[in-house]
Amino acid sequence: MGEQMLQQLESDSEFVTHTPCEKCGSSDANSLYTDGHTYCFSCQAHVQGQEEADSFDVFEDPTIDLIEGSWTNLDSRKISYQTCKKFDYRVGEYKGKPVQIANYRNDKGQVVAQKIRDKDKNFSILGNGKGMTLFGSHRWRTGKKIIICEGEIDAMSVAQVIKSPSWACVSLPNGAPSAKKSIKRNWDYLLGFEEIVLCFDQDEPGQAAAQECAEVLPLGKTSIVTLPHNHDANELLVRGEEHELVKAIFNAKPYRPDGVIAALDLRAEIAQTDAASDVCYPFARLNEISKGLRTSSLVTIAAGSGVGKSTLVREIFYHLHRQNQKCGMIMLEETTKRTLQGLVGLHLNKNITVDYEAATEDEIKGGFDDLFTQDHQIYLYDHWGSNDFETILNRIRYMAQVLECKWICLDHVSILVSALTGNVSDERRLIDEVMTRLRTLVQEVDIGLILVSHLKRPQSEAGHEGGAKVHLSQLRGSHALAQLADQCIGLEIDAEDPTSDTRNIVMLKNRFTGEVGFAGTLKYNRETGRLIDTDMTVSPF
Repeated sequence: MGEQMLQQLESDSEFVTHTPCEKCGSSDANSLYTDGHTYCFSCQAHVQGQEEADSFDVFEDPTIDLIEGSWTNLDSRKISYQTCKKFDYRVGEYKGKPVQIANYRNDKGQVVAQKIRDKDKNFSILGNGKGMTLFGSHRWRTGKKIIICEGEIDAMSVAQVIKSPSWACVSLPNGAPSAKKSIKRNWDYLLGFEEIVLCFDQDEPGQAAAQECAEVLPLGKTSIVTLPHNHDANELLVRGEEHELVKAIFNAKPYRPDGVIAALDLRAEIAQTDAASDVCYPFARLNEISKGLRTSSLVTIAAGSGVGKSTLVREIFYHLHRQNQKCGMIMLEETTKRTLQGLVGLHLNKNITVDYEAATEDEIKGGFDDLFTQDHQIYLYDHWGSNDFETILNRIRYMAQVLECKWICLDHVSILVSALTGNVSDERRLIDEVMTRLRTLVQEVDIGLILVSHLKRPQSEAGHEGGAKVHLSQLRGSHALAQLADQCIGLEIDAEDPTSDTRNIVMLKNRFTGEVGFAGTLKYNRETGRLIDTDMTVSPF
């Protein structure tokens, strides 16, 4: 009985069709498989196809309400009779169908439940499921190392390959979905081992479960195995790659919480230079100080009212677009039409946002067609009616992950915060939260975010619009605007001639090179709407 049922469960052959059984006369209970063998599910008659299993011992399980089974080889899994006997993994019959039986014990070593697996990989639990401990745990009470697998077959595969009496091999009762609960339930037992190794499947659920389990296990005792070729432990055994399985277990990496990195893990990375970026600002002196723009970074641009923050941002993003960079613009102080008019005007060198008659309709459309194509666009956010912070975060994420934008501007943060609450006294706390979440998102999706901020009015009578200097302490609302930024750039009016169209760029913070101070002079051309770099003696690399 057991041999025939084993073949249905373990054979690599596939079902072809139902046929009449010559032994019992059933019209359709006999099944034909691709390797030529047949098996009748009515009378259990079996006709051998290719080479199949040898005979096995019979064991009568006296446990009430649990089914009988026998130990035998699992040939297609390459698991031996001795391994099955060691773990008490059997083959039997349940509801007239052949099944595999994993006997589960309680903490006293008594069989209290069985996990039943049929040939279609359907699972069910017989007995007292609440009393189930880790499968195989009855073989080891304490020891040097314990290896935890997702399933019984993998645990037996590891034990058969390792062959170490002091290394326990166990599996979870219900696989990855309830892995963390199983670990917590068996916490005291696991503490009896010096090392805990998680050898889960390499798919996403398996690796997520490994991380969750590692988080609740003792730090310094837990390691996670990475199996080659995305195979599980039994697949490596079947492929004859036992040495790869052993190597992976010995090379299991100690678990460290997110954010904690060993220096040795970065050996190759530190030899890679990132002294200068391939993506530059449109201004020579600013590039000299900053060494360009970088992804996974946040740049804060600050200036007084009417000084030209949005004009500066448009100039930067027009330049990025011309460098074939994918860009997104979230301009909360203006319409998408105004933003596009500004960009097309820069391309035409005509200030069409101030004087729409500076260019004809055909010139404007021609400039638009020259600047934007189906394959090379700038993506805008039409925000009217919704400045909700969660919505903005989701739009930034969408631009980055779906539209593949690498550079995004957000102009400006004060409007974003005002949408959160009308309570002015909470502004600092809200900006702290906004900046923290923006900083996290920038790192997560690997973008360069340029953020525009207003300034507090200085104590001097002149004010920023009169030529007062910009300082980090003047960023309005919270120090997080400066603290969480990689660069802080100020834009100042010429103090000697506040009525002129001259603007000075000041690097207020520069995390990458540390160099701060004067970063160039720009001249605003009212006719073209352009900010012209007056210092072209320095090459923008």
